[in-house]
Amino acid sequence: MTPELLSNHLELLLVLAVIALERWLPLLSWYHPFTLVQLGFNNLAKRTYHASASKTYLLMASVLSIFICVLVPLVLISLFSQLVYYPELLGAFLLYLSLSANPLQNKAKRIRQALKQHRKSLARAILATITVRETAKLTEAGIAKATIESLVLRMLREYFSPLLLFCIFGAHAAFAYTLLWHLHQAMRQVAAPDSAYLVASKWLLALCQAPALILYLLPLLFTKYALEILRFIKVYGQHFYHRSSGLVLCFFSARLQVQLGGPAFYNNVRHNRMRVGLHRQPNADDITVALKTVEQVNALWILAICAGYLITS
Repeated sequence: MTPELLSNHLELLLVLAVIALERWLPLLSWYHPFTLVQLGFNNLAKRTYHASASKTYLLMASVLSIFICVLVPLVLISLFSQLVYYPELLGAFLLYLSLSANPLQNKAKRIRQALKQHRKSLARAILATITVRETAKLTEAGIAKATIESLVLRMLREYFSPLLLFCIFGAHAAFAYTLLWHLHQAMRQVAAPDSAYLVASKWLLALCQAPALILYLLPLLFTKYALEILRFIKVYGQHFYHRSSGLVLCFFSARLQVQLGGPAFYNNVRHNRMRVGLHRQPNADDITVALKTVEQVNALWILAICAGYLITS
């Protein structure tokens, strides 16, 4: 009965194994395959983006980039999966490559430690590796705020979204999403947040992230901050140019009882983002609370994934 039981729950066991490996044995950036992929995407974005170009050109360039960088590799992976003896293991490996929560959390912890030691230069240097905004002039409160924002937004985009896509649509969907996300990050390095160059990738990512966004934020509605969260969504959420980011910041601003959002510099240009909340400015201790909150949501939905597999199997 044991081999039969393992066979029936093989996919669940592989998902749990990948989650455990990503947490305790992650791939380091200097030999992670996506490091080389990101370098190639960065070079492509620098060659195809021109600030003075028309909106039509920028939109067409982004669509062609998505076709080359996402659809072509996806077709090749799909063909290769037909040749391997154990496609389940290939799918688990693709999920392992797609998840990247551990490096992000470790950098957030290092930034918190640097702020505790009043080493703002070190904190800014680490922060610059997880955000595309300019960090050179950030104050201690600004560093803490940017760290919390990057943590809660990128956990949604780099961990929960590919994990949920894998559970619903399979490994190819999770891998294609991760390629699209890395391409979008490369585009963000050269283009302003409101550029037409980002429209196609932004809308595709928002569509892919929608289920994960709901599940990511839903547990926070069952806390004592629920009414404040709803009020923040009504007052602040509608003013964000990127609605999903605004929703996430509204939820976590109310949960952490700190102010998030506010103006930020991208490519030497100031962007007047909406401030969320009238609470105090965040500090290093709030980074710890944000990490714990994300971990609690993570643990809850891992249990939900296990229950879903057991019910449907």
